[in-house]
Amino acid sequence: MARTFLLEYEEENGKPVPPQFVYVHDDQLTAAFNMHLDRSWGYKKVEGDPATAARLQERLTAAGLPHSEANHREIHRAVLKVVGEIFGLSLPREEVVSGTLPAVLLEP
Repeated sequence: MARTFLLEYEEENGKPVPPQFVYVHDDQLTAAFNMHLDRSWGYKKVEGDPATAARLQERLTAAGLPHSEANHREIHRAVLKVVGEIFGLSLPREEVVSGTLPAVLLEP
């Protein structure tokens, strides 16, 4: 059983590309969306497994997202909180700030 969570930021792009969240379970797309939740840059809604996507979309909506007046950092924090709760993910602050996290970088 392979689970892959991808949080992709494209900081070097000259355009304001929103971060993307993707979850793949056993080579099947389970959930994917852009974290601005603004229907731009690819995903028009949470995509993937219908049950998982619907549950995630419901939780994002219940959290008041998208919130047109919030800045992107606030939206990202709220989205990551929902994603963490649904999928049981956490990133301990101390390890993120001063430690080394396991990661894989794939380039063509």
